[in-house]
This record gives sequence, structure tokens and C-alpha cells, in this order.
Amino acid sequence: MKRIPMVILAAILLLTPSCDFMKSINPFGKKKAREAEALRQQQEAFRVADSIRVANERQAEAERQRQAELALAAQQQEMEYSRYHVIVGSFLTPSYADAWLEHIRGFGYDAIIVPMNGGRWSLVSAKSFTTIREAWNALPGIQDNINGEAWVYSRE
Repeated sequence: MKRIPMVILAAILLLTPSCDFMKSINPFGKKKAREAEALRQQQEAFRVADSIRVANERQAEAERQRQAELALAAQQQEMEYSRYHVIVGSFLTPSYADAWLEHIRGFGYDAIIVPMNGGRWSLVSAKSFTTIREAWNALPGIQDNINGEAWVYSRE
């Protein structure tokens, strides 16, 4: 008698199909699986589209930065090749010149550092001009706004 329940339990376990088989014949499981696969594919498509959008935004931002750097370099080069500069500070120590340069830029001037005497001196130019007349005309305004001891430097 004790063996009958054991034999019945063994027969049920051996004759019952596996879980995979039950899932494959279950009509409700197929529908959910199809819906889950469709949802996964849709999420993957969104992820790919988002990745492409982010990559395009990064590329556009890099291009804007490159254009801004080129414009700044062109402006800087134009100022450096101008012959006349209104100098608001001269320094032997480059770090002092850099600090003063940032201070002058805080006033809204397109200041640059002009090397003098073979690069020994760093001159902080508040503005540069192509003619001496323009430089002398701008000098009083710069002396009033920044430094009363500003002067005009002519690059040879």
C-alpha cells in the first residue's frame, strides 16, 4: 500500500511533458511571447534612433566649437598682425601677464599678449589698430577706462 502512491507519483512525473513543451502548446503563452518580442524590437529601434540623435548632436556641437575656434584664431591673428597696439601692461612674468589679460578682457576688450624684445617682455594689448591715428584716437578712452598709463606700441 505504501508503494501505490509512490508508483502513481513516478508515473505522473514521467508522463507529464516538460515545461518547454507546455509553453509551446499553450496558446496564451504564444501571444504574450509575440507581444514581448515586438516590444523588445521597438525598444531596440528607439535605442538605436536615440544613439544616432545623440551622435549627431555631439558632431554638430564639435563643429560649432571648431568654427568658433577658427573665428577666434582668425581674429587673434588679425590683431597680432596689426602694427599698432594700445598697451595697458608689460610684464616679465608670463603668469602675471595672463592674469592681467583676463582682467582686461573682463572690461570687454579683445585683449591679447604681444611679445616684445625677443619674447622677454609680455605686453598686454587692450586693442590693436592698423594705423597710428586710430591707436592715438583710442588711447584716451582706454586710459580713462583701464589704465592711465596706457601707451601706444608700434611693432616693427
